[in-house]
Amino acid sequence: MDDDKMEQESFSALLEESLKANDNFSIGDEVTGRVVFITADSVFIDTSGKSEAIIDRKEFLDSRGNLSVKVGDMVRSYVVSLSRGEISLTTRIGRGPVSQELIETARMHGIPVEGTVASTTNGGYRISVSGIECFCPFSQIDIKSPAKPESLVGKTMSFKVTQVTEKGRNIVLSRRSLLEEVRQIREGEIREKLKVGDLVTGTISSLQNFGLFVDLGGVEALVPRVEVSWSRSSGMDGFAVGDEVRAIVLSIDWGNRRHSLSIRQALPHPWDNIGKYAPGMDISGTVTNIIKSGAFVELEPGIEGFLPISKMSHTRRVNKPEDAVSIGSSVTVKIIDIDAIEKKISLELLTGEADPWQTHDSSLLDSFFIASVESVRSNGVTARLSNGMLGFIPREECAQPRGTDLQNAYPAGKDVKVVIKSLDKTNRRLTLSESGAIKKEERQEYEKFMKSAASPDESTTFGRLFKKKFEEIQKKEGDPHR
Repeated sequence: MDDDKMEQESFSALLEESLKANDNFSIGDEVTGRVVFITADSVFIDTSGKSEAIIDRKEFLDSRGNLSVKVGDMVRSYVVSLSRGEISLTTRIGRGPVSQELIETARMHGIPVEGTVASTTNGGYRISVSGIECFCPFSQIDIKSPAKPESLVGKTMSFKVTQVTEKGRNIVLSRRSLLEEVRQIREGEIREKLKVGDLVTGTISSLQNFGLFVDLGGVEALVPRVEVSWSRSSGMDGFAVGDEVRAIVLSIDWGNRRHSLSIRQALPHPWDNIGKYAPGMDISGTVTNIIKSGAFVELEPGIEGFLPISKMSHTRRVNKPEDAVSIGSSVTVKIIDIDAIEKKISLELLTGEADPWQTHDSSLLDSFFIASVESVRSNGVTARLSNGMLGFIPREECAQPRGTDLQNAYPAGKDVKVVIKSLDKTNRRLTLSESGAIKKEERQEYEKFMKSAASPDESTTFGRLFKKKFEEIQKKEGDPHR
């Protein structure tokens, strides 16, 4: 009798404990438990040792019918019913058989459902949840509406049930609300540890003209276009949605959910290796930008040099950079100078033209030249020799009376006969003289005449005239051997 009484008390205690265990759960609760037993129909879950619960085996079958869990695995699931001490769980409504009642349960308790995008329709998508047709508006399929709605057809996703009307004939789903819940959780986790200057890894979620967005695991950040690469010409051609990238955190704004990153600053700075370049080196580059005074040429991503308009041709006047180069074009240049501290490189365009500044001095100093006027300043005239050298005729070397308006006397394109007054090849400076050319020409004519005629007697009138003319020429030139 005593044994029967003790057995009854023991059974009552176990029953009471079992009921208490069930009271700890409510429909919609998320629970995590260990797989303890698998039958032909069910998977039994131990929920923290308090009680066992059941999940339909079909939820764990993959596309080939293979079971995806084993005894000992941990499984996260949701309570869908509590009946007579039995706890029914689901990893996600839609992976197993689904009824209208189960859909309503999911709505009431916020349990996610799994559905497949069947097709697009007016204003949204038709979603199939284990054969039950539902509707998801375009605006609720993602945090950002997809650029191509039809690209999601055939994909299986998780949704929240937001509305069930007309006795279950009208079921509205939202994936966006589920994603936002997940984002808030992850944002909270990331918020605690993310700092400016951190090196982070993320996945490209979107490409835009102004930059690209990177998902840091629930938090999106923008990489502005200028921070994508050290190169100004490459842009974002080498990136695609889904690519994993490393970046440096530039700014964090949790209030407006605006965070910025830099991919290029996570890479070595190109100028750290500037030692491989040297003045005098010939190299190919790409024109990245043109301004009034010249063009910028990219030698490699992140290293650019400046090509002045004055260094675009040895033999002709370049009125504007576009006459010699164009953005995006490939050019060959010579490095003139490198300033590693200021990160500046001076360049000269190599066009294949012979450099007139390499002409032998004697052939230059003993010759007359026809120079074409290019510009006029208050103190003289800039003119280019026929061999391409650019020189300057000071006002005092112009063959014009004092006070003459040089602008009117020397229109652009006018040809002027000159001689070289001074030449500095090192600095490429050339001083020309128009009046000197006239004097030299007069002297040459006189000397030519004197050689062709007999030496006149100074006592005769003819002889005295020649002597007087010769003295005038000498007086003009100052040095008869000049």
